[in-house]
Amino acid sequence: MKTFWKLFIIFLFWRLALFLIGFLADSVLTYDPSFPYADGLLDTFDLPRWVYSWANFDGVHYLTIMKNGYRGADLIQAFFPVYPYLSKIVNFIVDNYLLASLVVSNVSFLLLLFFWYQCIKHSFSQTVAYWATAVLLLFPTSFFFAASYTESLFLLFVIGTFWSVQKKRYWLTALCIALASATRVTGILLLPAVLIEIVFPNIQWGISLKELQKNVKNSLTAWRKVIQPVGIVALGSAGLLAYMYYLYKEFGDPLYFFHVQSEFGGGIRQESVVLYPQVVWRYIKILLTARPFDLKYYSYILEFLVGIFGLLGIVLSVTKTRLSCTLFALLAFFVPTITGTFSSMPRYILVCFPIFSILAIWAEKSKVFRYTWFTMSIVLLIVHTVMFVQGYWIA
Repeated sequence: MKTFWKLFIIFLFWRLALFLIGFLADSVLTYDPSFPYADGLLDTFDLPRWVYSWANFDGVHYLTIMKNGYRGADLIQAFFPVYPYLSKIVNFIVDNYLLASLVVSNVSFLLLLFFWYQCIKHSFSQTVAYWATAVLLLFPTSFFFAASYTESLFLLFVIGTFWSVQKKRYWLTALCIALASATRVTGILLLPAVLIEIVFPNIQWGISLKELQKNVKNSLTAWRKVIQPVGIVALGSAGLLAYMYYLYKEFGDPLYFFHVQSEFGGGIRQESVVLYPQVVWRYIKILLTARPFDLKYYSYILEFLVGIFGLLGIVLSVTKTRLSCTLFALLAFFVPTITGTFSSMPRYILVCFPIFSILAIWAEKSKVFRYTWFTMSIVLLIVHTVMFVQGYWIA
């Protein structure tokens, strides 16, 4: 409990600092919301802008679902139900949908910090766990954990999934996967990662061919022992399947959440599969042709850099992370890019948690890297928070 209260105090300072940045943002950047229904945040919730701006962009869609369900507006079927309906339950206590959504996000992040610290401490050391917590808190887009978004709740389910499967608590694992896959579609990617953890628990990156053959042979010989846990964990798909069934009954299309994706962001997303190198080439052309004198161009640069260095970070973490965790991170990274864009990648990268592990290891080993990374990260976090609360696109 002592550790929890320490993390609670750290979290409280972080959350208050973000509120302060939002409060002072008007003196730095003009408020100019570039998303629909922005006026409704003020008119409906009667809160100061430095509070209601934490529901900017996708936040307004979750609020619509909370108030009116999935027939409240077009396209909101792209947003999965666990977060808005959990927030709706909290609303019975706070009597304000926007505040309820912020309560869910911030309480989820506090719990995430605790489990994240414990997992890193168990896998590495207390010092690395300290730096891993700092990396998570001060990452350039970590403000999304505090906003009316699913990031904190979803990553809490993700970390819970890997913790429970390593503890062989398979029913809890299935529950975490079900909740994750009903929070965001990428939650279903936990299933193949967890199945590898169960069937081939001793196979890791860098294993020799001889050891690989031995481990596969042992796993196949003991296949009867894994049938039950595999069957239990497979029930985790119920979260996504339940939402698909609802969409089929209400809208006649179980994949409606995917088919509406192309309508977001001015139609930049495609339903046909686009390969990663094609997306990289698209962004190179954008950066060479777009007008380089506004904040939109900055967003293109940020998306491109995350699209390149985010993948590099996952690849570099493979020797320090379990195979199952790396597989999930790679799938969670690549799946959003198949729509043909790196748009929102500065936010999506937050669930690729092996990146935070490797950054923490580097921070623990090198003072130069530590000071360089955290200085850059804190500056970017402040800049991105100001942009977000003032209505400018980040991710």
